[in-house]
Amino acid sequence: MSASTILVLIGLRLSGKSTLGSIVAAHLQQDFVDLDQKVLQKLGATSVTKTFHDIGEAAWRETERVELTNLLAAKKECVLSLGGGTPTAPGVADILQTAKARNEIFIALLDPGEIELVNRLRNNRGDRPLLNAAQASGDVAADAAAEVRALFESRMPLYRSLANVIVDTNESESACAKTLLAAFAAARAK
Repeated sequence: MSASTILVLIGLRLSGKSTLGSIVAAHLQQDFVDLDQKVLQKLGATSVTKTFHDIGEAAWRETERVELTNLLAAKKECVLSLGGGTPTAPGVADILQTAKARNEIFIALLDPGEIELVNRLRNNRGDRPLLNAAQASGDVAADAAAEVRALFESRMPLYRSLANVIVDTNESESACAKTLLAAFAAARAK
């Protein structure tokens, strides 16, 4: 396997991992793999939120860890989108750091910033297990902002420590893809 053949996308929910991942994978003529979808397939489920609720966060995170380990062990070129909380699961950051140190993966943090994530959350509730408290109260804007702020504070230091590159996803999809592809190509050329 050549260096950095797996492009791993990390970031909070709604940061653009699925959209940008699909674009970049098509450009690279590689498969786009969404870890959440792999976990749902493994569990025979269809809804992240329902499954997360039914089996609990610990079981979900363990299944993520196992599926991630299997994907990395396969050493197949792909663009891999991790769930927002995947890097926080026990042992996952170590798995990612080890693979990164071996130049087996290249990790891109997609970051639209806290304010933009709040706006995206207001407009797209979707199937988001840890970003659903805002639905339960009358003050969606305040709850959404508080949820995003808490996730930013708890997760961004870890995300940044894992990333080879940070991509501001407030730019156009094509500009973000160009930035990401250039950084990935430079890493692969080393």
